[in-house]
Amino acid sequence: MPDGGVDVVGSTGGAVAAATPARVGAPGDEELAGAVRLAAALAGVRPGDVELLLGDAQCALEAGASCACARVPVADARGVPLGSLCLHAPCPDPAAPARLEDLARVLAPLLQQRCGAAREALDAGEQRTLAELVTAEVEHRRELTGAVLAAVDVGILVADPEGRLQMGNDTAIAWLGQPLRDDLDPRDQPAHYGLYGPGGRTLLTARDSPLQRALRGEDVTGAEVVIVPFGGPSLTTLCTARVMRSSRGELLGAVVAMHDVTASRAREAALARAHAQLAEHAEHVEALARASRAVATAPDPREAVCEAVRQLAGADAVLLLQPEGPGHLVATASAGAAPAGTAPGDGAHPALRVDVGSRSSLTATAFLDGEQVFAPDVARHPGVDPRLARSVGAVSAVWQPVLLRGDEPIGVLSVVWHRHVPVLPPAVASLLGTFAAEAAHAVERADLLARLERAAEHDALTGLANRRRWDEAAALEVARVQRTGAPLTFALVDLDRFKRYNDTFGHLEGDALLREFAAAATRCLREGDTLARWGGEEFVLALPGCTAQEAARVADRIRAVVPRGQTATVGVAQWAPGLSASDVLARADEALYRGKDGGRDATVLAPPP
Repeated sequence: MPDGGVDVVGSTGGAVAAATPARVGAPGDEELAGAVRLAAALAGVRPGDVELLLGDAQCALEAGASCACARVPVADARGVPLGSLCLHAPCPDPAAPARLEDLARVLAPLLQQRCGAAREALDAGEQRTLAELVTAEVEHRRELTGAVLAAVDVGILVADPEGRLQMGNDTAIAWLGQPLRDDLDPRDQPAHYGLYGPGGRTLLTARDSPLQRALRGEDVTGAEVVIVPFGGPSLTTLCTARVMRSSRGELLGAVVAMHDVTASRAREAALARAHAQLAEHAEHVEALARASRAVATAPDPREAVCEAVRQLAGADAVLLLQPEGPGHLVATASAGAAPAGTAPGDGAHPALRVDVGSRSSLTATAFLDGEQVFAPDVARHPGVDPRLARSVGAVSAVWQPVLLRGDEPIGVLSVVWHRHVPVLPPAVASLLGTFAAEAAHAVERADLLARLERAAEHDALTGLANRRRWDEAAALEVARVQRTGAPLTFALVDLDRFKRYNDTFGHLEGDALLREFAAAATRCLREGDTLARWGGEEFVLALPGCTAQEAARVADRIRAVVPRGQTATVGVAQWAPGLSASDVLARADEALYRGKDGGRDATVLAPPP
């Protein structure tokens, strides 16, 4: 290698064409082309014998036959190669290599600038290509997401951090029945879109909406929302809502997924109704069985039949009228309200005599036609015998024919209510018809008496012990504590403002409230406790082994489970030596009325005697 760092390689000499496409010297590179001409002048050769190469590009003659040429490297200040000057002819001037090295140092900044521009151009192209790829990927994902959201049968809604709806899929918009409004205040969303709480009765509050709950940080899973769109069918949905956050943890909003469970809820409701009907049927079968047992063992089956019918129908009085001579029916047995001039339970009944030949009364019509007849308003019905209405205080009544072998009338059961019954419940109508067939054989079938005895001890509406069963149980409990000295406490429970509830929602809803309360209160008691329906909305409770203070805690538990948002007042009295069951109950009754006078919804203890 000659002095000055010129790399001499073999060469055959001769001219070499100026720069190739990989080399500098193409039109437009005027500065570098001038440098090539200057190098040729410094070396004393023709311009065609000089090449300026960029990077590690190969000389045009390096791949050919051996030749004599010189290469002057061009590097930056750190020694990083940028290119080289190649001479393809011998230098006539010995000082030329040194001058070429000086020229190389001058060329270094130009080549460095040229390389930087080339890299920037390459980087810009790559960035444009990458941006195009990213844009295409985003568009593809957007189309894929849109297709998925449009295809699924789940409603999707997205809200911003303030709860305003920003987007929703086609399913959600179809369920809402109108386009989304991103300018709608979240407080107005339930009313605008028809969003209701479970059951679809109460408009959902904005605070309780799944999106707002999720934005407050709650874990919302399986929240029921009923959508009632304007002019469309309602849908029951179960909602799952979650918040969305950026990679930096910033709140972006919330998303809710709504699953339509309308069809499944309808199936569940139908199944529940079927179960309820089966349970009701089983209850009716059991009630009929109890009535039949009672009739079978009663001393007088006719009285037992009347009492059984009264219990089955929840009625106040029942009369059995049977033929006496041609063309007449007379009352042969009764149950419930006693007629004027007699005492309840003495076996007396109104001395009614009905002419059936003229069809002048509903009693005669039911007897002759063999069909049940119902009168919701006895006083206004022209076919009602006024003596019946007066004798038993009838407000509503039904006449049930008693048919032997299905077609032979042997009597009529007059079933009376002292309250207005606007519609005879189908279950009651069915029970009367079924039991009337059994009643036709009551005298002949002694086994019916035992079942009626059972029916006489339980309240038909609530299934609890009735007054008769209570009297027996209370007497037994008092006799037991007189022997053992253990504590015994009685309590009287009265549902507050029950009459107002009945007047507001109707007697059927009032009956349902009594049934639900009886079931809830029973679950608060021990196996040995006795809960009975005392009358109307009053219930009586015997708690053996409990002091008054312990019984008060039981009473508080019972008050806490009164259904349908209602309340109850409880009077509590503990038995003391020398007191009868009636005495203890009277003291509990006094405590109850003190609770009523004090504002209701309270447990009041009677003071020690």
